[in-house]
This record gives sequence, structure tokens and C-alpha cells, in this order.
Amino acid sequence: MKKKHVIASALSLGLLGGAIAVPSAIFADSGVTDSASTSTYATQNEVTTPVNHDGVSLFRTKDLFNVNLDGKSPLTEFSISPGYGHVKLRVKNNTRATLTFTLKHVDSGKDYFTKYVGAGDTFNWYSTDGFSSGLRSGNYEIQWRAGGAYVDASAWAISATNPDEL
Repeated sequence: MKKKHVIASALSLGLLGGAIAVPSAIFADSGVTDSASTSTYATQNEVTTPVNHDGVSLFRTKDLFNVNLDGKSPLTEFSISPGYGHVKLRVKNNTRATLTFTLKHVDSGKDYFTKYVGAGDTFNWYSTDGFSSGLRSGNYEIQWRAGGAYVDASAWAISATNPDEL
């Protein structure tokens, strides 16, 4: 009879420990944000959704950057990993002037595009807007300008293996 009580007590403690450990792991803070006033290098954190019954990941994305921009001509540097060429970019212009930015592939020297965001506006760009196969892997930079005024904006970008993941 005592063995049953010992086993039941041990089982109860094991379940209690699991009830405490699992929520702690689930709600642990893992956010990473990089920002600087003139130049930013972003880390790439891969986010993977749960796997399906075949063990295949359903979605795979990476954070490219999340920055607050200020100064005369800030620069954001980041890298796109092979297979993650589908990109979403979001820009919020807090400047009282039009914000101009140019995306450049540093490795090839190619300027991909120049875009404009009106004063106080928010802009979203998807790589499928002109690059249906996504962007090539490698190092990139974005030069931000506000017509001689100080830039006051925020921007973030993610990359994915599939445009539906954005």
C-alpha cells in the first residue's frame, strides 16, 4: 500500500514540475531588435511554425531588420540567406518630407529600386512586386534620404522561403 502512495506522490510532483516548466518555456522572451542612428546590421532569426504530420515545416521566415532611422542619410545593412528571397518591407515615415530609399545588392553593386514614402505615410513592399522569383541571396543595404532634412522613420523586413509566408 505504501508503494502506491510513493508512486502517486512522485507522479504528482512530476506533473506539477511539468505544469510549471512548460508555460515558462512557451512564454520566454526571445525578441531581438537592432537599431542605430546611422548604420544598422541586422541579425537573422529564423522563425519556424510547427511541423505537419509528415515532419515538414509549414512556414519558414527570417527577420532581416527592425530599425528606427534618424539622421541625415542613415544606412541599413542586412543579408538574405539562400532560399529566403521572398521579402516584405514596411516603412513608417515620421519625417515632414518625402522619404526616399534605395535598395542595393552590395555583392553585385546592382540597385534594385528606389521608392518614395510621403510625409507621415506608411509603405509596404513585397518582393513579388517586380521580382516574382524573389531577391537573390547576399548582402544588401538601404540608403534612406529625406531631401536634405533629417530622417525620422522606422522600418522592418522579413524574408521567407515562399511568398505566401509573408
